[in-house]
This record gives sequence, C-alpha cells and structure tokens, in this order.
Amino acid sequence: MKKEIIIIDYGMGNILSLKRALEYIGASVVVTKDNDIISKSSHIILPGVGAFPKAMETINKSGIGEAIRSSVKKGNFLLGICLGMQLLLTDSEEFLFSKGLDLISGNVKIISKNKNIKIPHVGWSNLKKLNYSIKFDKYLFKNINKKDSFYFTHSFMCFTKKNKCLYYTNYSNIKIPAVINSENIFGFQFHPEKSGKAGLILLENFKNI
Repeated sequence: MKKEIIIIDYGMGNILSLKRALEYIGASVVVTKDNDIISKSSHIILPGVGAFPKAMETINKSGIGEAIRSSVKKGNFLLGICLGMQLLLTDSEEFLFSKGLDLISGNVKIISKNKNIKIPHVGWSNLKKLNYSIKFDKYLFKNINKKDSFYFTHSFMCFTKKNKCLYYTNYSNIKIPAVINSENIFGFQFHPEKSGKAGLILLENFKNI
C-alpha cells in the first residue's frame, strides 16, 4: 500500500510540481483543505509561494492552523517548504508584523537591508551542517551528500534558536537557515520538488520516515 502524503491547499502553494514529484517517488498524494483530513494525517506538507501575511490570514480564517497544530500534537510529521517553512515560526516582519503558527520559536526577517546584496536569493546552493539530529541525519538526510545542491528562491529568512537550525547555506556571506527542525516538525527553505535527484531523495526520505 502506498504511503499517503497530504499537501495542504490554502491557495498559495506550488502544488502541482510538488504533487508530481511525490507521485514520481511512489506516494499516494491528497491535496486538501479539509481540516479533519489534515488533523488525522501522518505525513503533511505545508507548501508556500507568496507573502507571509496573506498566507496566515488565509490559514487562520480557514481553521487550517488549528488542524495543523492538532496533527502535530498527535506526533504526525509536518514539513514546511519555502514560505511554508517560514509560517512555522512565531512571527514575521514581511511587509507588516504578522503572527505565524508558532510551532518553532523564531522570527522571519528580510535577508539583508544592504542594497549591494541582490534580493531575492535565487539559485542553486549546497547545504552546510550546523547541528546533528539523529532523526534528520539518519532518516531525512539518508543518501544525501555534501556535493548535492538545492534550489532556493526567497527574499526573507528564518531566525531561530541555533539548535533548531540543522543546515544552512551561504549567500553573500550570510548564513541562511536551510533546514530547521523541532521534534516531528521540519522546514526546508529550498524547494525539494525543483531540486532534481537530491530533492526527490529528500521527499522519499520524508515519505518513509
């Protein structure tokens, strides 16, 4: 029986390419905004493309936030991708101050106010380890090596407690958190569905965790 993975549809995710990538690795994919399904699912992905305030407004109005919290409390696995990773944090300064899901303590801020640094950060970057996590390194990072690179496109970055950031990437001498983790909650600042073979391996590892 295929492992079922839920993609949360709140109107701001790059859903089609993510769905195709998951189906390619043999997952049964359900795209939904049904809170009952979300709260009961063992593997959930929160995608995201766009602005933090609008995303949280939609998530709060729909009750999806509570469904996510309910699922996480049951021990189910949650993966946030790009904006979806940022939404996991406490709050954001994007355009205006907005509260996030607060599943991982931290803040979202612009990558840099230095006009000499090009924003958004777009392109391929490899990951550098900052902290060791048995759950991540043994399972989610299985068969990934130091030479693998991943596709980033973002203007804002996550500031968390140091032990919550597992991997970072360098951009214009700025250490950008690329992978964050707290218990059964994970976040990728990059897009695994757009990151070729290495990205597919990560999604397969998430499916199998």
